[in-house]
Amino acid sequence: MIGSTNNRVGRYALSSWVMLILLVAFPIGLLAQKNSGVESYRLVNPMIGTAGDGNTVPAATLPFGMIQWGPDTSPGKGYLYRYADTKIRGFSMTHMSGPGCPIYGDIPVLPWTGAVTENPAVTDSYSLSFSHDHEHASPGYYEVETEDGVHIQLAVSERSGMGRFVFPAGKQRTLLIEAGSSANSSNRPGDSATIALSEGNIATGIVHSGGFCNDFKYTLYFAMQFSQPFVATGAWDSQMHPGATSASGHKAGGWVSFGVGSEPILLKIGLSYVSSKNARANLDAEIGPRDFDAVRSAGVNAWTEALSKIEIKGGTPDQRTLFYTGLYHMLQAPNLFSDVNGDYIGMDGKIRRLGKEEAQYANFSDWDIYRDIIQFHAWLFPQQSNQMMESLLRDADQTGTLVRWPAANDVTWVMGGDAPSIELAEAYAFGDRGFDARKALHYMIQAATVPPPSGSQERQGLDEYLQKGYLSLSGGANERAASVSLEYNAADFATSRLALVLGDAATADRLLRSSQNWKHLYDPESGTIRPRQSDGTFLAGWDPIRLLPHKIKSWDTEDQMGFEEGSAWQYTFMIPFDYAGLFRAMGGPSVAVPSLDRFFTKLSGWNLPNYTVANEPDFCAPYAYDWLGVPWKTQEVVTRIQQETFFNRPDGLPGNDDLGATSGVYVWNALGMYPVIPGVGGMALGTPMFPKVHLKLGNGRTLDIETIGNGIYVQRVLLNGRKYSSTWLPLESLTKERNTMIVWKGNHPNLLWGAGSQDAPPSFDLQP
Repeated sequence: MIGSTNNRVGRYALSSWVMLILLVAFPIGLLAQKNSGVESYRLVNPMIGTAGDGNTVPAATLPFGMIQWGPDTSPGKGYLYRYADTKIRGFSMTHMSGPGCPIYGDIPVLPWTGAVTENPAVTDSYSLSFSHDHEHASPGYYEVETEDGVHIQLAVSERSGMGRFVFPAGKQRTLLIEAGSSANSSNRPGDSATIALSEGNIATGIVHSGGFCNDFKYTLYFAMQFSQPFVATGAWDSQMHPGATSASGHKAGGWVSFGVGSEPILLKIGLSYVSSKNARANLDAEIGPRDFDAVRSAGVNAWTEALSKIEIKGGTPDQRTLFYTGLYHMLQAPNLFSDVNGDYIGMDGKIRRLGKEEAQYANFSDWDIYRDIIQFHAWLFPQQSNQMMESLLRDADQTGTLVRWPAANDVTWVMGGDAPSIELAEAYAFGDRGFDARKALHYMIQAATVPPPSGSQERQGLDEYLQKGYLSLSGGANERAASVSLEYNAADFATSRLALVLGDAATADRLLRSSQNWKHLYDPESGTIRPRQSDGTFLAGWDPIRLLPHKIKSWDTEDQMGFEEGSAWQYTFMIPFDYAGLFRAMGGPSVAVPSLDRFFTKLSGWNLPNYTVANEPDFCAPYAYDWLGVPWKTQEVVTRIQQETFFNRPDGLPGNDDLGATSGVYVWNALGMYPVIPGVGGMALGTPMFPKVHLKLGNGRTLDIETIGNGIYVQRVLLNGRKYSSTWLPLESLTKERNTMIVWKGNHPNLLWGAGSQDAPPSFDLQP
């Protein structure tokens, strides 16, 4: 945190008086919130994940907000912000938390005290050195003082933001607006931007950009208002244009100068994906005449309310910080995409207007977030979840199919499978009943049963899957065939569950049967899922322990042939809807338990036949022991994951956070449960971390989890006052207004609790 002893900082916002405001006045202004909510806000450490592979950014943003205004240190290098870097190259308006590929990073603004002589489009000369000793981030807020004395503070609303820039005495006060710069613009020659400086203190512009793991494109509009009139202006495209007030072209931008002075420069900005007019309307509606402190205070309120959905007591300081930082990460996406007037740009490029209570959301990292984020949002934030699911359906109405991994108003088609179907089923199962479930089922059945037209990326290879029950390697091609087949199995199962509750028994039965197709790929010899060739034979040269054969033409050489981002071992345990069938195929508990034990000898690391906490298909695997009558082994593994792979430091996430999915592992495990079965409303039980947890459920009910005793091993459980021996907690069991679960823990395993066959979570196995 920035210290108030620094003279330059002490001159302005971080004086001892302001520090007193930060620590005291804001909580006083939040008397409507419980103290635990304020405490949860203070515990969040946005720097967790900014080093290593986490790829998070300490940007100022609100829950599910459109704008994420924060520092960029490494544009064009795969990560926008890296904790090890020492120079800030701009403060851009759009980010995504923890993806595996660079994306967004639009419209970076950079304060500058010198002359603007070199073209920012072709040089790296414009950057500001900084130290983390003079940097601070908290939910909805970012602050830094650079080594040359420029002090920057950023705060945001949902679609707009406000920056306060304090320049050192006697220095020029200039802001560079790099309208055409984004995470991928240097690699996309077709991208362009337009900027216009007008009315003495207004800047507007349009950004055409895109790029991700796969290609996609979007258009972003901005409107800026400055607190002082421009003294001088300039612009650039491929050339520099001193004195100009507009520019267009690849990586175009402009600069505005305010001369020498002591007053801070205040910048207000509104964003829109529809028009510059809407960007200005968003700015006026959300920020208007409010000052910086009012904007920041409103952000504190928004985050305090969101974080207070879960109140914890006890645990170590690091455990509490990791928990609330994980919760913070889980609430950063999907992102608001519609404007205050309801306008949004559709997948077909047409402008549409929503009703007053509606909102469009974008940025669904669906292959990642269907594992533990969608359920969380539906359970605790059903109002937002409702509009997120409706957003997926609006996208489908405009394209004719469910779209995979949509970003902005385009489709990236990243990762294999049919994750949108799983998302919709899970949202419904976890209590979100506000979206059109019958329309959702229509699109889900279409995805599962109607082969898409040639060239479509929805359920690629579905014709072969419907004929054979699996996708084949086709003579070395389709190198992720086995893992995509398993994803189709999971989507079929989830769709069958929604069909069942909506009264379509025939479809439910048909897709439940097709979910069993994993059995076509199970190899009894190796005890793993094994890819098949187009002639039906298993892939030769198979060694699942040494992960042979490798892929032969993939950018990710750590993947085993037939699997996407993983190996046979990691995908073999990704069949949580039919663990009973899987373990019977393995030979029963006497074989399956040792196999799991070997799998968990390591918890992190690619190119190994072991569990990898950073690998989404593995997320459910620690709870597989619950199906085998040894839940105490689940309790051991999830405790190891908490203690050995997550840390309260910049490199404290064990892999890409993937829009909160990796953080979700920590949060769910700390609660003592995990939503293992796709499309089924319930959680497999582990071991609660904290002595007391209070959850405010989205249906108005509450759940209190109280832990008695030390150790990690569950000894006995009471649910709403009754003895509870099951390792499965169905949502329909939480029928009271105030539900309570009391868990007694000890230092030694209780070999009887949860050990009976009747105590295991449900399995949806169809005997051959």
